[in-house]
Amino acid sequence: IQNLTAQPSVSFYFTTAIPVNEYEQFDDELGYGGNLEIFFTSPSKPKPLGIGISLSYFGQGLYFYEDPCYCETYLSNNMANNFANAHLVFQLAPTGGTVRPYLETLFGGSYIFSYSQILTPAYVPVSLYIDDWAWSYGVGGGLKFLIGVDDSDGSSLYLDLKGRYLMSSDVTLLDRGSIRYANNSFYYSVNEIQLNFVALQIGMVFYFR
Repeated sequence: IQNLTAQPSVSFYFTTAIPVNEYEQFDDELGYGGNLEIFFTSPSKPKPLGIGISLSYFGQGLYFYEDPCYCETYLSNNMANNFANAHLVFQLAPTGGTVRPYLETLFGGSYIFSYSQILTPAYVPVSLYIDDWAWSYGVGGGLKFLIGVDDSDGSSLYLDLKGRYLMSSDVTLLDRGSIRYANNSFYYSVNEIQLNFVALQIGMVFYFR
């Protein structure tokens, strides 16, 4: 089996984000999205520390706005809240072989935005856009399982199962349960809160020669 010394790698993941702690009290809906990671130097047995970047996105799903007076439901294209993240990742993997456990830490920023659109009783679409930015950071770990090796060029493919705990600085978020539309205007409230998520990820890692 190769040691994968100083090899660059690229990986793709499906992500499920679970709100925890204070943020869970604010919005407990699961988030779903994806993640792209590029490592300039991948961890290996002789050089266990790898450095790369992580670009990810997840959103917390559709929401339906209910009129408080007439109890009518309007379809709302509300993916509040959405999270676009960019992180620098440091990964420690002290072993090589067909199964490769690892630990990692990450630091970067998150752009959080909410786009809400409803249809009025006259079927006229009206929209609301709220956004903010925060520092974000976290820790995690996982296992990589070898799927195949190409002996001709030294590349290899791994299945990766990982978990991360993600935190942020304080950020202003839309309270989507507060959204009301009356007299041709949106009424809503925002909260300042710290983000806390447990992210579960499954993906594929491709190591270049």
